[in-house]
Amino acid sequence: MKRIIPGVVALTAATALTLAGCSGGGGGGETGGTDDPIIIGGIAGTTGAYGAVGIAVINGTQMAVDEINEAGGVDGRQIEFMWDDDAADATKSSQLFQQFVSDGAVAIFGSPDTGPTTAALGEQMEIPVLGAVDDGGLTVYPNGPGEPPYAWVFSTSLNTFAWGAKLAEWSIDNCPGGLAMLHDPTAYGLGGVAGFQTVFEETGHDFAYLEPITENWGSGATVSLDAEIQKIVDSGADCVEVWLTPADEAAFMQELESLGIDDLTVLGTDVTNADATFTDLAGAQGDGLVSAMMTADAFPSDRLLEWREKYSDLFDGLQPGPFAEISYDAVYILKQVIEDADGATDPESIREGLNALTDFPGLTGDLSFSEDVHTTINKDDLTMVRWNYAEKTWDPIE
Repeated sequence: MKRIIPGVVALTAATALTLAGCSGGGGGGETGGTDDPIIIGGIAGTTGAYGAVGIAVINGTQMAVDEINEAGGVDGRQIEFMWDDDAADATKSSQLFQQFVSDGAVAIFGSPDTGPTTAALGEQMEIPVLGAVDDGGLTVYPNGPGEPPYAWVFSTSLNTFAWGAKLAEWSIDNCPGGLAMLHDPTAYGLGGVAGFQTVFEETGHDFAYLEPITENWGSGATVSLDAEIQKIVDSGADCVEVWLTPADEAAFMQELESLGIDDLTVLGTDVTNADATFTDLAGAQGDGLVSAMMTADAFPSDRLLEWREKYSDLFDGLQPGPFAEISYDAVYILKQVIEDADGATDPESIREGLNALTDFPGLTGDLSFSEDVHTTINKDDLTMVRWNYAEKTWDPIE
C-alpha cells in the first residue's frame, strides 16, 4: 500500500508520480480482459493549504482499492490506482488528468483543490469524474442551485451549497444584527455564497457585509484580515462567516482576541472540522466557532467507528475525517456500478450506472445519484456543531 502520513508527503507524492509515469496498459473497453487491471486516476493536493484534505482523499481511496483487490477485485480484475499531488495548481491538474486517461483510466477521482478543472475535462473528454470533486456546489452545478449538473461529474464530497444553506438558516435564528461573510473567490467560496443566498432570498434576508479574499492555496500562507475585521465591526453584524482556509480561519480568531473583540460569533465551513488543522492552529482562541458537519460524523455508527479505527491503524495513527470516508465510498460505488454492468468499464456504461445508483450503503449513510442529482450530501444530512476547546470536541447544538 502506498500510504501518506505526515512528514513523508513529498516523498510519497514523488514516488507516486514515478509509478504513474511507468504504468502502462489500459482499463477501458466494454469488458476488458480478465487479466487487465481497471485503472483509476486520483488527483488531490497533498501539500499546501488543504494538504490534509488531499492526504485523506488519497488514503481513503487507496484503502478501498487494497481491500477490493485483496478480496478478488472487480469481476476478477484488479484495480490499479495511479495518483499524484496537483499542488492546488490547475495546469498540473489538467496535465495529470490527461496523462491518466491516456494511460487507460476509466474514471478520475478528485480533485478537492482543482475540481473545476477536473470537472470541465470530464465533460470535454466524456470521462466519469467521481468522489471528492472540489466540494460539490458550483463545481458540479456550474449554473447554480436548481440547475442541471455536469453530466459526467458525480460528487460524494462535502457540498458547499448544503453547508451554506445550513449555516444561513442558523444565522437567521441566532444573529439578530446580521451576518458578514469573507470568502475566497473560487468555485469553492462562491458555492458557499450561493448556498447562503438561496436561503436568504427565500426568507428576505441579506448579508450585512460581503467581501472576497484571495488566498494562496499552494503555499498555505495566511493573509492579513485586519482591515476586513474593522469593516465587519462597522457593518453592525454580530456574526461572521469566514469561508477561507482553516489557517486563515484560525488567524482570524486569534486576531479578534488581540483586538479585544469578544462579541462576534464566527462561523466556519465544511472543511473547518474535516480534520484537526483549524483546531490545532487556533488553540484556545478557536473556542466557540460554529459550523456544521455530516450527521453521520456527529453521531457515528458502529460500522463507521470500526472503520475509523482500521484507518488509523493503517496510517500510523492518522485520523481519517470525512474526506477519507467519502473517497473510500466512491471506490466501492465504482465497483458496484461496474459489476451491475456485467463488468463493462467503458465511460458511458459507468455514467449510466452512476445515474441509476440508489441507496448505496456507504460509511456515511445511503448514497444515491440520479440524472438531476450528482451530489450525495445535502442540507438535511447536516448537524450544527460548536467547537469546545476544553473538551476538544465538536458539540451538536441542535
